[in-house]
Amino acid sequence: MRRTKEEAALTRNAIVEGALRCFDRYGIANSTLEQIAQESGVTRGAVYHHFTSKRDILREIRDQVSVPLLDEADTELLKNAEVPALERVERFLLAILHGLEKDPRMRVAFTVMQFKCEYVQDMGEELACAARSTDQMVRAFESAYRQAQEDGSLAPGLTPRIAALETMMFLGGLLRLWLLGGARSDYRRNAGEIVRAHVRARRATRGR
Repeated sequence: MRRTKEEAALTRNAIVEGALRCFDRYGIANSTLEQIAQESGVTRGAVYHHFTSKRDILREIRDQVSVPLLDEADTELLKNAEVPALERVERFLLAILHGLEKDPRMRVAFTVMQFKCEYVQDMGEELACAARSTDQMVRAFESAYRQAQEDGSLAPGLTPRIAALETMMFLGGLLRLWLLGGARSDYRRNAGEIVRAHVRARRATRGR
């Protein structure tokens, strides 16, 4: 029984990886389950056994990327109280960039979700899931900025909510440009300093 479960898990993982390669190569709309089966080295029946549709596979990919990121946000931005709040925001943003730089699979997954998915018809629900994930991230940022406000490190006149929304918009745009620009683009080469400048602009100037 244990071997059967392990084999099923390996097959499921092979399908996800094969689908990710197909989605990156052809886009989600133009990828077929037959192509995914061939790319995964399994039968089409095996694909249907583990997933009912391409949407199911995309959800699995999204969960493998987004859920750990949200968990890390909760840990880094909310629970790591020994580190100053604005420093936690900066560390978290830099960690995302580091993950993209070092993890090719993470890059491909983000590229597929950002550029190669048409969120229409049966994929429309994925937009609602993405919105919920975004709201969770904003809440984590807002909590960190509220702590920064309480300790006097948040710039005067900037509310934690607006700071959180602004950082979420900044992150969304930065990720798209980072992925779009390629390895030699100014966006990618200067991304770390751009993040530091973003956080620095939210910091109170001592002695005002």
